[in-house]
Formats: sequence, structure tokens, C-alpha cells
Amino acid sequence: MELQPLPRPEQPDPYTVLDRRFVYDSPWIRVREDRFRHRRGAEGRYAVCGFRRTACGVVALDDADRVILVGQWRYPLEVYSWEVPEGGGDETESPFEAIRRELAEEAGLAAAVWEPLCFFHPSNSSTEEEAFLFLATGLSPAEGHHAEDDEELLIHREPFADCLRRILAGEITDGLTTMGLLALQARRSGVAAPLQAAVAERFFQRPAEHPSAGRARWNRLEER
Repeated sequence: MELQPLPRPEQPDPYTVLDRRFVYDSPWIRVREDRFRHRRGAEGRYAVCGFRRTACGVVALDDADRVILVGQWRYPLEVYSWEVPEGGGDETESPFEAIRRELAEEAGLAAAVWEPLCFFHPSNSSTEEEAFLFLATGLSPAEGHHAEDDEELLIHREPFADCLRRILAGEITDGLTTMGLLALQARRSGVAAPLQAAVAERFFQRPAEHPSAGRARWNRLEER
């Protein structure tokens, strides 16, 4: 059955922007502070974090239905984390190009079959970050790739069902990993719908070819 659009107000944006101030910039993130007036009368400031790279991840399954997991220390959390292969795509590569590279660099693997799995916004209250998740099968060794100099990685193959149990137990907590594995479980359970065409094509396009409104805003900060 075809999904009908969810309801939305006639005028969905309640904010009037009074000014925008650029606060911080780096090769990975940028931060600005917007001063606003809400149509219900409140005034305040909104800090927005922009990610220069595109979040990409892949649920890579071997012939025994085991998930390729990468173990690494996550500096902000100060915990060790098990995750699917993932990384950030730069402005010159599509999410597909980025995640093929990451699978080779992090896990030493290539895949014969790739398909888009899920698109989502990891934290839409504070950032415009976008995440693209793929499903990859038909795995084989990838030659000539290695991890970055600031990475120490372990590779582990975990049965798919056990990965789900670890998510529910709070042991696997990474956002891309959780979303990807649960999306695949939903598909296997019969909850399936084709990605909207405008979303699906973005998996194979460079960011400049499909700038989201939030990302495009960084080049138009003077506009209110």
C-alpha cells in the first residue's frame, strides 16, 4: 500500500531570523549562532552545528549472515565502541564512493552488491548532518588499503541476530549502526517501502549536486 504524506502546517516555519553570527570553523565542523523571534512571541538564540562531511555507513554481511563490526575508541564519549564500517565523505565524493573507500580502509573488504538501506538525520535539533546507510553483500578482500594514522581498529564478525540483541541490551549504541541494523530487521520482517526517488539518487551524487536547505544555508548567512 502506498504511503500518504504525513500532515504538516500550512506555514511550517515559525521563526523570524534577526541575525546570524559565525562562531567556529574547522575542516570537520562549523558553528553559528542565530538570533530569532518565534511567531508565538518568544525570542532567543539558536546554536547550529554544521558537518562538512557526509555521514556514511554500511551494514556489510558475509555469507554466514554475520555483520562486519569495527571496534574503536570514541574520543567524545571516552568509551570503546563496536560499529559498522562508517566515515565521512568529503565534498568531492558521493556517499557511495565514500563508503566503498571506508569499507576497504576500515575492514579491508570490497563488496559485489550494494544497495541503499536508509537515510536519516542523526540529531536534527542541533545539526544539519545527513546520514546515508548502505547494505553490502558478496564480500571479498580489498587489497592495498589501510586505516588512517590516528585509528586503531579491531574487526569482528557478529551474527546478525546477536547484533540486534546487543542493541536492545545497550551494548551497541552507535547511531548509524543501530539505525542500519534495525532498518534491515524491519525489511526482513516485511516492513518495506521503496526510497523516494529524490532521496535514493542522493546516495550516488556528490553533496553539491543535492544541497539540503540546511546545508545550503551556510553559503547564504546574510539572508534572513
